[in-house]
Amino acid sequence: MCALIAVRSSFGVFFKSVAGEFGWSRAQTSGAFSAGLLGQALGSPLAGWMMDRWSIRRTMCLGILFTGAAAGAMAFTNGLASYYAMYFLLCVGFAGGTWVAQVPTLSNWFAARRGFAIGFTNSAQGLAFALNAATPFLIARLGWRGSYLALGGMLVLFALPVVALLHRDHPRQKGTVADAPFLGSAPAPPPPARKAPARAGTAGALLSLPFALVAGVYASIAFSFGAVIVHIVPHATDQGFSPGESGLILALWGSVMVAGNLLSGLSDRVGRLPTYWAGSLLCALSTLALAAYAQGTPKWIFYAATVTSGLALGLARPTASSLLADHFAGPGFGKINGAAMSCFALAGAAGPAVTGALFDATGSYRGAFWIVAAVFLLGAVFASGLGKRK
Repeated sequence: MCALIAVRSSFGVFFKSVAGEFGWSRAQTSGAFSAGLLGQALGSPLAGWMMDRWSIRRTMCLGILFTGAAAGAMAFTNGLASYYAMYFLLCVGFAGGTWVAQVPTLSNWFAARRGFAIGFTNSAQGLAFALNAATPFLIARLGWRGSYLALGGMLVLFALPVVALLHRDHPRQKGTVADAPFLGSAPAPPPPARKAPARAGTAGALLSLPFALVAGVYASIAFSFGAVIVHIVPHATDQGFSPGESGLILALWGSVMVAGNLLSGLSDRVGRLPTYWAGSLLCALSTLALAAYAQGTPKWIFYAATVTSGLALGLARPTASSLLADHFAGPGFGKINGAAMSCFALAGAAGPAVTGALFDATGSYRGAFWIVAAVFLLGAVFASGLGKRK
C-alpha cells in the first residue's frame, strides 16, 4: 500500500511540471486526478467481485502490475486525452491493489482489534506522502517523464513480489485463527450469528440504510481528501512557498497522517463515533485555516493547518473503514467493500475538479476550501446516524 499510494499521491508534485509543459489550466490538469478516481470507482466493484470469487492475493498482484504499467506509460503522454487515459488506467489497477483488498483481509485476520489493525495499515498512506518529499528531486534529475518510468518500475520490481510471496487472505491459510496474537492458547470465539433479515444478500445490503450512511461518510472523506492532496502544493506555491518547501508540506501532511492513523485505534476503546467526530472537527478547522491563509502571513500558520489536516484525515479514514466492517463483514463483503470504495472514488473525483474550477473562476482557493470544510462536517452527520445503529 505504501508503494502504490506513493505513486498515486505524487500527482500534486507533478502538477506544475506537467501543466507548464503543455500549457494546461489548473482545472484541466486536476481533471486527470478526477478521471483516475472515476477509474477507481469502476475498478473497485470489479476488484471486490474478483476477491470474493477468485483470491484477494491474486487480485492484488494483478492490480499492482496494472498500476506499474500505467505509471510507466504516463511518461509517453502527448496530450490531455492520453494523460487522462493513463491516469484512469493507473487507478483501475490501484483499486485492486490497495483499499479494496485492505479491509476484507484485515477483517478476516482481526476482530477484537479491527480498528487498530486498519488504522495501523492506513499509516502506509502517511508514509507514502513522506516518500513524496523525494519526488521533486527525482523530477529535477530525471524530468517528469523519467520519474514516472522510475515509479512504475518500483512497483513491478518491489511491491509485486512482496504481495505474491507473503500475502495470505485468511488466517486458516497459515493454520491459525483471527486475533491469534491476542488470544494466547484459547481458540477464537465464533462470530455472533446474524439474523437473516438483517443481511438479505449482497444486493439487500447495498440498498440498506446503513450502507447509504457509510457511502455518505466515505464520500465526504474522499471529496476533502482529493481536494487537499491535489491542491495543497499549488496553494502553497501561490502563497510564496518554494517548490522544495511545498514538497515538504505534502510530506509533513502525510507524516502527521500516520499519527492520526495510529490514534484511530482508539475507536476500539472509546467508540467509532467519538473518534470520527474528532477527525471531522479538526479537518473543518484546518481547512478553514488554509482557506484564510494569504501571502505575507507567518508561515507557521500554514504548517500548523497542514499538521491538523493530516491528523484529522488520519483519524477519520480508518474509522470509516472500521464502521463498514463492523456492519457488513462476512460473506460477500468483498463486493460490499468494492461498492463503498466506488462511492469513495466518485466523490473523490469531484473534489479536485470542483476545487480547480473554483480557483480558475475566482483566482483563489478560499471559497473552494470553505466547501471542503462543509462537506466534511456533513459526513459527521452521516456517521452520527450510522453510529446509533447496532
